[in-house]
Amino acid sequence: MSALNSLRPILRYLPEIPKARRPVSFREKAAWTIVVLTIYIVFTQIPLYPLSSVSQSVQTPALFSIIFATRFGTLAQLGVGPIVTAGLIMQLLVGSKIINLDLTDKSQRALFTGTQKFLAIIFTILEASVFVSSGLLPAGSLGNAILIVLQLLGVGILIILFDEILQKGWGFGSAVSLFILAGITLQISVELFSPAFANGSYAGILPEAIYVLSGGGSMSDFLFGNPNLARSSSLIGLIAMIITLIVVVYLQQVKIEIPVTYPKYGGVRAKIPLQLIYVSNVPVILAGALAANLQFFSQIAWNNYNRANSDPLWNAIAQFNVINNQAVPSGGLIYYLTAPRGLNAAIHDPLHALIYIIIFCLLCVLFALAWVETSGMSAEEQAKRLVRSGIQVPGFRNSEVVLATLLKRYTKTLTWFSGLLVGLIASVSDTVGIIGTGIGILLSVGIVYQFYMILARERIEEEFPSIARLLEVT
Repeated sequence: MSALNSLRPILRYLPEIPKARRPVSFREKAAWTIVVLTIYIVFTQIPLYPLSSVSQSVQTPALFSIIFATRFGTLAQLGVGPIVTAGLIMQLLVGSKIINLDLTDKSQRALFTGTQKFLAIIFTILEASVFVSSGLLPAGSLGNAILIVLQLLGVGILIILFDEILQKGWGFGSAVSLFILAGITLQISVELFSPAFANGSYAGILPEAIYVLSGGGSMSDFLFGNPNLARSSSLIGLIAMIITLIVVVYLQQVKIEIPVTYPKYGGVRAKIPLQLIYVSNVPVILAGALAANLQFFSQIAWNNYNRANSDPLWNAIAQFNVINNQAVPSGGLIYYLTAPRGLNAAIHDPLHALIYIIIFCLLCVLFALAWVETSGMSAEEQAKRLVRSGIQVPGFRNSEVVLATLLKRYTKTLTWFSGLLVGLIASVSDTVGIIGTGIGILLSVGIVYQFYMILARERIEEEFPSIARLLEVT
């Protein structure tokens, strides 16, 4: 706490968006949200200046791009990565009580958000420097390198402010979620409709279908994906996307409801819903980010020290083959942390597919257990909040210990089971070559549902101000 207090003089000078102090209409919030999203999409289309060339053999992994909404070689090179990383670190530090902050206190809450913003800026500088110094963004000279880092820093600060614009009442939801959803939507659109042609196949499944039906191309490539491409759309991938969407939307609605009463409101009865996917998508985000980072840094090492795959020590860690100007894992530990390149690859190497699914699911379960304990979702923390709110479970004494014991019957099983469930959905769907990736579909459904609930609440509050006041009180 004292260490964070020493940052207060620095935090005072960080750029900040003021909180909306007047009622902001639905239309105005929609306008701000659209403007923020449009600017970010423009960032994804403007290349960094002045890059001498962009390395084609070492690109950021697809998972990296989806989780952090990045676009290689553009102003959106870092995406929301620094914000997400800083947020996760602060959440874990505060949740595990390594840093003792009471987030219900306004001053300490401001210290938390200010420190998170400061960390995000630091991570922006560090990540930009790594990309330039490693040669992934070849600058050609020290002056150009500094210019690239400054561009990424400026855009990184703007993205932080964009998130504040939406979260402080000027728009809807979170800019981080909005940008991730936009990136996933773009990825799905490319894999569905792109007319780009390489190695005998179209990038989009619909142009490929027309090509095959007209007598060109390979039916095998259309069904299972082109093995000569680093990532290829397929009919199996399209079917997997549709099935996964239906399953995830259904699971989003499955809840376990605990009956409660409000004694201070005359014993009004209600229910506390505990979602079947109790840990949301956090485990797959963490597991995917870990796998993507390990693959990314191993690619850098391979590119600099073992491009011929001739060093036995490096080969045990990672081997890569260049397919269609993309480095694809072909051996070593990293190979088993990476999903097969479609059902065809999984059939040819079923051991790879099985080990990948097991490792990914295990990581998701471990991250689920850790996240619940450090993010305030444990049975003990839930019981404390219920007692403070004056909520009581019928038939049980109004005690934190008693309520925690009751909740633990549900949360303990829900935690590991939901971690395993989302891990299975993501890893199995990626193994068969799903369009948009399994993590992408999980994230997109969760984000769309979140925005739906936000928009519904905004409409209710605008149409019925008395309900809005009641929601503020409760």
